[in-house]
Amino acid sequence: MLTRIEIKALFNVFNYDIDLTNADGSKVKFITAPNGFGKTTVLDFIDASMRLSYDKMFEVPFGQFNLRYDEFSAGVAYLYSVTREDEKSNDVDTDLVQTLSKNLTVRLSRIIEDKESLVEEFSVIQSADGRIVTTGDTKNIKMFFDSRTCYYLNDHRLLSIKLTTNDDSLIIEDQARAIERLNPYPKEIKDILTSPELSKVYEPHIICFRNIITRCEFANKHLEIDKRFGFRFVAEDKLHTILYLDQLSSGEKQMLIQVFELLFRAESGTLVMIDEPEMSLHMMWQMNYLKNLSEIAQLRGFQCIVATHSPQIFNSLWSKSVDLFTLSSQE
Repeated sequence: MLTRIEIKALFNVFNYDIDLTNADGSKVKFITAPNGFGKTTVLDFIDASMRLSYDKMFEVPFGQFNLRYDEFSAGVAYLYSVTREDEKSNDVDTDLVQTLSKNLTVRLSRIIEDKESLVEEFSVIQSADGRIVTTGDTKNIKMFFDSRTCYYLNDHRLLSIKLTTNDDSLIIEDQARAIERLNPYPKEIKDILTSPELSKVYEPHIICFRNIITRCEFANKHLEIDKRFGFRFVAEDKLHTILYLDQLSSGEKQMLIQVFELLFRAESGTLVMIDEPEMSLHMMWQMNYLKNLSEIAQLRGFQCIVATHSPQIFNSLWSKSVDLFTLSSQE
């Protein structure tokens, strides 16, 4: 389990020590902060680390990024760290500072009974022309993260209408992406329901899916699930009109995507990260969000980290949250 995140000199300003554990043993943690404090960057850095893809870490200035994993049953902990040092040169003619290279040192250590031993270390260097070179063996760190999967839901901005833009083409593209994401869902449920083996395995998932979507009370429509068509939404009008998924509101699409992806796409036992799930969700849905996510996390064995602006998302249960503004004020 990922138990702690530490970041030093994020944006050359902030130092954070984020405890991801909860006193009640639950594995859902919320990170709150005003804009500009780096809550999305925290998730981006975790995702980059687990994929061994460090582009994001060259884009955002920081000093050190640490992840601590505790395997309590085995009495073992692992510390993963990325340290960044930039090589700079002063231009004596203009007094400008030029970055010659950005250097990342990536380390994984094992901790047993407070004794730390190095598992692996390698370097990733980005030169001034943007080329990236990795030196050293990455095999053990890759194996470490291959066994600790991550599912990152961070594309809500591509799934909702950009109300602040004057570019209609962007609005069309966003909605097209949402429909492209949604369209395969009914067939996937149909394939599950028409297979005796799969329908038995996924019965709890189907029940959870039905309960959450029904609890959301989509406006003037209801959910139907059947092996003939998988699932569909039917309007509560005189004709009981069958609706296309592109006829759902942006908030309904957002909710459907989040619930479906977590129940049927993410691997069991994975680390789930969600960035600003409150986008397009009205207040009642936000107030039910913790209940819905906790049900899914318990069913799928997830650990969840959620970055949010909205305390309604976690029912103002501050013990389940970490606020970056508060952490920065404690320095």
